[in-house]
Amino acid sequence: MRGNVWQILHSVFTSGTPSRKALPPRIAVVAIVVSEQDRQVLTSVSNQELLELHLVESCEEACTVANQLTAPVILFDRDLPGAEWRTAVRSLAASPHRACVVLMSGVVDDYLRQELVRRGGYEVVPKPLRPENISRAIRLALSYWTIAASTGAAKPDVPARRS
Repeated sequence: MRGNVWQILHSVFTSGTPSRKALPPRIAVVAIVVSEQDRQVLTSVSNQELLELHLVESCEEACTVANQLTAPVILFDRDLPGAEWRTAVRSLAASPHRACVVLMSGVVDDYLRQELVRRGGYEVVPKPLRPENISRAIRLALSYWTIAASTGAAKPDVPARRS
């Protein structure tokens, strides 16, 4: 028994790679958030869920970062000043890798969910953010994105905007 323990310890310190399973890579998530409280909740959840959280300030920056990292999930605050959420969600959801856009909103109802889905979004999470709600939404979005990517299925094309 002692020999086995020593061999394991020796391999850990000499091989550079531990004999235990490696940690899974962190998954990139891009977030556009207004309130500091919501940022803290997202940071806490990202640490618990092994997410690589990228906080950004604008829709343009979110698109750029999400495309560079192939981020499967984008969190968008409906209360972002200077951005009309419908247009923003449409452009974020149109990313080449078809990211799942999760809308964070103080108002959540069936009408809002339908509007979001029509524009290519994935889910609405109520604000103020609660760790269990945002964690569930991110996990479900990741699951959906992974299945859609592996089967070659894409989110339905968003219809052209009517004037």
